[in-house]
Amino acid sequence: MAKREQEIRTLATKEFRVATSEDGTRTLSGIIPYNSLSVDLGGFTELIAPGAFAGVLDPDADILCLRDHKPELLMGRTKSKTLSLSDSVDGLRFTCKLPKTTQANDLAESVDRGDLDATSFGFYTLDDKWAADATGNVVRTLISVELFELSPCSFAAYQGSQVTIRSCPVELRSLLTKPELRAPGDSAPICQCECPDCTNGHCYDCSDQDCSDERCSCHERSKPITDAELESLQLQLHLASLL
Repeated sequence: MAKREQEIRTLATKEFRVATSEDGTRTLSGIIPYNSLSVDLGGFTELIAPGAFAGVLDPDADILCLRDHKPELLMGRTKSKTLSLSDSVDGLRFTCKLPKTTQANDLAESVDRGDLDATSFGFYTLDDKWAADATGNVVRTLISVELFELSPCSFAAYQGSQVTIRSCPVELRSLLTKPELRAPGDSAPICQCECPDCTNGHCYDCSDQDCSDERCSCHERSKPITDAELESLQLQLHLASLL
């Protein structure tokens, strides 16, 4: 079985708010919207189809709510019933009962002030569809995904910190204009891997899980972006939105 690729997205969260109960407990809630088109993710845009998160209703699902994807900053989880998720026609709704910790209080304060208004979520793609319109714009639709964590964060850009085009049909890949995300297409082999895909010039689809050729594109598709690179990209996007 091929290794699944982790993807992370960040987008503006609708109805993002913190509520305080009579006993002082704070609850964070919001919604990750369906049918909301992303920014350019490297020659294509993306949206989440209604029902894509339906798997979160599985009683065995264990999904975490973190701060900035840091496991040590655990805000809640479905397993302990401190994080609840529900699928609606508008999107995935979440409610997290925040712990009485300094980090959780800081998070709540940032949301109350409006400094923090986005949610980043990590997932594995189970089913997706790719299509191109008459002008060559490529749109990827996430039909079904396996969610494993969500993280309140600062930048609302739906920017992909890890993007996969492995499932994109070969006939559409030539339309993906970002070089570092583009598959080799039908060009001559660029590595010495002898799997069928690499032999046919499709190194990005390398099917050899033990491939050791550093020139093969399979190493690039699984290379995660560093925290510093992600912060730089988010800052650039944020500054550009102010112009």
